[in-house]
Amino acid sequence: MLVNNKIVSFLSNSPDVLIQQYKDLPDPPIVEALGTRGQVSEDQACESLEDATIVLTFPASPYMNRRMLESCKNVKLIQFATVGYDNIDIEAATELGIPVANNPGWNSISVAEHALMLMLMALKKVQAAREKTLDSGWTMPETRAFWGKVWELGGKTVGIVGLGSIGSELVRLLEPFNVKILYYKRNRLSPEDEKKLGIEYKELQTLLNESDIVTIHTPLTEETRGLFNKNTIGQMKQNSILINTARQEIVEEEAVVEALQTGLLASFGTDFVKMKTVEGVSVVDSPLVEMDSVVFTPHIAGATREAVGRSRRQYMGNVKRFLLGDDPQFIVN
Repeated sequence: MLVNNKIVSFLSNSPDVLIQQYKDLPDPPIVEALGTRGQVSEDQACESLEDATIVLTFPASPYMNRRMLESCKNVKLIQFATVGYDNIDIEAATELGIPVANNPGWNSISVAEHALMLMLMALKKVQAAREKTLDSGWTMPETRAFWGKVWELGGKTVGIVGLGSIGSELVRLLEPFNVKILYYKRNRLSPEDEKKLGIEYKELQTLLNESDIVTIHTPLTEETRGLFNKNTIGQMKQNSILINTARQEIVEEEAVVEALQTGLLASFGTDFVKMKTVEGVSVVDSPLVEMDSVVFTPHIAGATREAVGRSRRQYMGNVKRFLLGDDPQFIVN
């Protein structure tokens, strides 16, 4: 069992949650909560990290650059509370011999459900219909404007880009809708697994050409950053729908706006829109929110009560496992 430990947390939750989680250990760790990005300077972070043994972080935390990692002289584990771990210089962490763990699978159900919801809302033009009703009332001319201009999901071809735990869960949720499912991922499944899931592998360009709906479920890496750009989106079917519940940086927003304006895309469903800071407050800074063909939510796809509970149990449990002397799980380097 590890003793004399200090946990430095860059999470947004209270340190009391962490203290409660580890209070039953024979040698409970000290917990120091520094806060998220913008709440702590790099100098403050480096100073606190000097005597830390475990670091808790997530995408809204300060970016862990080489300087911060070099301050982690005694750190034996950096634990992300999220699936994505792009908020760190992973090459430097590996070079310095610092294990980094992520937190996979906890939001698979909630994000897959959210992606399905965005598909249905985009097909049925729910957001546009709601706004028009609020503006004009429930009048026959306004209602009739949507007749014949909304669609069913049944019978469509859905292309899933990225088939990890979320994409696989989405395949399960789509089963009752009688859709054809195409998928693309870096490492193709075996023919047996494809047959079992009822899905068909396609190279990305072919998937884009043939899908009525394309939904993104890849991690954010240097390879996927800006993957959906003017060229990629230009390969999609006319009047198709694009859904993004993965990471904002995978899709170039300007390319989506242009595709919606030209009619290449019929709709865009997203869990992210561009923001900017005005006098210390984050405000929406995106033309997408003014477009009738866009369905958007404020980054809440993985925020269900059930998913948040799974996340905490898993990443806190991994840290506890490590404190008790076992090898941590989910190491990514």
